[in-house]
Amino acid sequence: MRRRVILVLDADADTAGTVASAAATGNCDVRFVQTSREFFHFCKEEFENVTAIVLDVDPGVHGMAVLEALDACENTPPIIVVSALEEHRLSSVVQRHGAMACLGKPLSLNRLARVLDQALGRAAAPRCDLWGHVINCTCRKTSVLQQFAAAN
Repeated sequence: MRRRVILVLDADADTAGTVASAAATGNCDVRFVQTSREFFHFCKEEFENVTAIVLDVDPGVHGMAVLEALDACENTPPIIVVSALEEHRLSSVVQRHGAMACLGKPLSLNRLARVLDQALGRAAAPRCDLWGHVINCTCRKTSVLQQFAAAN
């Protein structure tokens, strides 16, 4: 049976407890990384097991760059962005880059659990451009992520 992993990128680990609690009912392993470099190195080895990604866009982790890199890949697992910035201002930006949801801090356990349940029930989604046309990306996630990890 394939492992199900929720991958959390959070520089200061302030969302770790809430994500772990919300994921407890999903029968998933939760893996925490604190830098974009750790994120890509983890993905190089384990990306096929990642069921959902929780991405805290703290300034120190280059969260938007990670989101852009994932957006260039076909069939990326559902992405939930967490931010201390105003949720309503950031939401449209991150959704254009493939995130399924944007949650403001402080995180509500019930709201995060609801969004994670939705994410775990979704298959990997195809990407689309700014006009809503599906992009048939010729890259493979693992090859893009492996190239990035090898370069760093």
